[in-house]
Amino acid sequence: MESETISIENVMPSSPTPQHLQTYRISMLDQIVPPMLVPLVLYFPNNTSEIINDHDSFISQTTQQLKLSLSVILTRFYPLAGRVNGGGRSINCNDQGATTYQIFSENPDQNLPRHLLPCEITWDAEQCPDSTAALIQVNYFDCGGVAIGIVFWHKIGDAMTMGNFLNSWANTTRGSREPICPNYIAQSMFPYKEEMPNQSGSLAAILKTGKSVMRRYVFDKMSISKLKAKSGAVERPSRVEVVSALIWKCFMAASLANNNSASVLTHAVNLRRRAQPPFPSDCFGNFPGLAAAPNSNGKEEDLCELVRKMRDAIRKIDNDFVNRMVGEDGLLGYRQNLGLTWSEVPENADLLSISSWCSFGFYNVDFGFGNPIWLTRCDTGCDSGSRFLNVVWLMDTRDGDGIEAWVILDEKYMSVFDNVEELRALAYSDPSPLEIPAPMIRSNGLA
Repeated sequence: MESETISIENVMPSSPTPQHLQTYRISMLDQIVPPMLVPLVLYFPNNTSEIINDHDSFISQTTQQLKLSLSVILTRFYPLAGRVNGGGRSINCNDQGATTYQIFSENPDQNLPRHLLPCEITWDAEQCPDSTAALIQVNYFDCGGVAIGIVFWHKIGDAMTMGNFLNSWANTTRGSREPICPNYIAQSMFPYKEEMPNQSGSLAAILKTGKSVMRRYVFDKMSISKLKAKSGAVERPSRVEVVSALIWKCFMAASLANNNSASVLTHAVNLRRRAQPPFPSDCFGNFPGLAAAPNSNGKEEDLCELVRKMRDAIRKIDNDFVNRMVGEDGLLGYRQNLGLTWSEVPENADLLSISSWCSFGFYNVDFGFGNPIWLTRCDTGCDSGSRFLNVVWLMDTRDGDGIEAWVILDEKYMSVFDNVEELRALAYSDPSPLEIPAPMIRSNGLA
């Protein structure tokens, strides 16, 4: 791919961060999450021939608008314009700016997503002192399309924080004057704990690493309807529940084939929605809960039973679960919650970790040239490398009715997982993001 760098600069907030806000201390909940970089790429198509006719003008005007609106938004999302302090305990909100790249590309190749991100993604490394908390890359293509790649330091925010930031930035670019400002209550409600061991209880401490294979499975509306019908004994199963149950079922087959007798499905839970009353959706930072549901790999379970087990695990994450972690005694409550989460999990259970990014509003992002035609949470393709194993991210499809499952498995597991007949009958494997293939032949009564 031929690429030309148009500019690299630090976009600073349009007004200085007040003195009393210039040290952003991460919360105890931020301490829990793995110290990884979280990428996302949004693809926007060219919807008019006018862009092609005057491409240079479009790039110049769009770049200027994006920088101006980003500068405004960074006064509200001020930690994103700061730098990581030594040890990663806080952000120095010194208004140095969010590092932003403007790139023009021609003849994109199969490794396109990697080129659309502003840095190489590390999955398990702490940020160095003075590292930026957020990096942005705006990519222009000779066809007139635009892709915006963003990388967050996970210690500073979760997917909902990222979605709120992107929608706020996009709304401001379109001229909205609605005063959207993040809620920073996490710092006071869940204060930082000096005595918490590094990554104590976080998934990063228990996930496997090694040679992996990635696949993207797309479940359309028809497939999800069939999965819901197979889970009919459960009251109103959701898209996320039935897709998670099927992925877990396929993982159990792969785990059993690799001589493991039991597995455990963990599901990330958004604590904003578990508190009573719920925390505001615009709360900045990480609000992670973790539900863990065990099962014997050799036991034939239908989807209905697997959904029930997930629900039972998630029910444990309630208002009491949240309240135990509030305040100065929050670390004691966090340890109690860990015991509750893992109390029924066999010691050597094989771990599958699922995180859902569905319904976080990423497809609503509109900078003035329409909504995204596609999102990527990770690199596309099926490369092998050293990264966390047996993890899954669930994303919306752009019609809002389906789910894209980004599955990263141990390469020995993927050979079994990918050949489970029920999965092959219901999901498209690595389809084009622009067009779902023609309906596949369905088997075993699933048609």
